[in-house]
This record gives sequence, C-alpha cells and structure tokens, in this order.
Amino acid sequence: MKSVDTNILARFILGDHPEQAQRAVEVLREPVWVGFSVWLELGWVLSKRLGLERAIVADMLGTILSIDTVHAPDAAGLSWAIERYRAGADWGDVIHLVSAHGIADHFMTFDRALAAQAGTNAPLRIETLY
Repeated sequence: MKSVDTNILARFILGDHPEQAQRAVEVLREPVWVGFSVWLELGWVLSKRLGLERAIVADMLGTILSIDTVHAPDAAGLSWAIERYRAGADWGDVIHLVSAHGIADHFMTFDRALAAQAGTNAPLRIETLY
C-alpha cells in the first residue's frame, strides 16, 4: 500500500488539472493510506484556500472516505468528524479529537465552543480550561 499526499486527493476530487486528475484516478485504483494530517490539510485546502462551502467540502471528504481503496487510521471517527464539520464544528478541532481517540482520555482546550460543536458523542472527553 502507498500513502498519498493531499494534492493527489485534491486533483481527484476537483478534476481541475485534467492530466493530474487522471493520474490521481489511476493511483486510487490501488489501495492507498490517507493519514490524519492529509485529511486535515485537504479540509483546509477545500474550505480556506478554495473557499468552497462547508456542505460541499463535507460531501467531498465523505466521497473520498467512501472509496474502497482508501484506507484511513479511523474511518468511523473520520465519518463522525465530517458530520460534525457539516454541522458547524471546526475541521481541525474534530480531526484533533479523532486522532487522539484511543491514545488519550481527555482533550484539553481553551476553546469554549468546542465541546458544544463536538456534540455528545465526541470520541473523547473535552476538558475546557478557564
């Protein structure tokens, strides 16, 4: 299995560079690993760099996650993160929560909105410091 960079997934989902998009399609025909940092960067590229709407970004992320050849560290957690992002949570924050699941038992933050944005089924307890 090979690990892919954010730009492979971006070219695949956007199709904005035809030659690279075709190459990305070919790459994704085989099993690939997409680490948390790539998911984080992809969400940032789509939302901040390209200015796409939240619902469109969530749909794109979900589409990539649903590809049979795409393997991720925690597909169920990423699915949760995509839905929380769709509902208004910060993409970086929910990726931080998912990536700490199974390793830490608390996520500590000064961000008072995070617990509410993460919802009641967050992958680990959020401790807000004051």
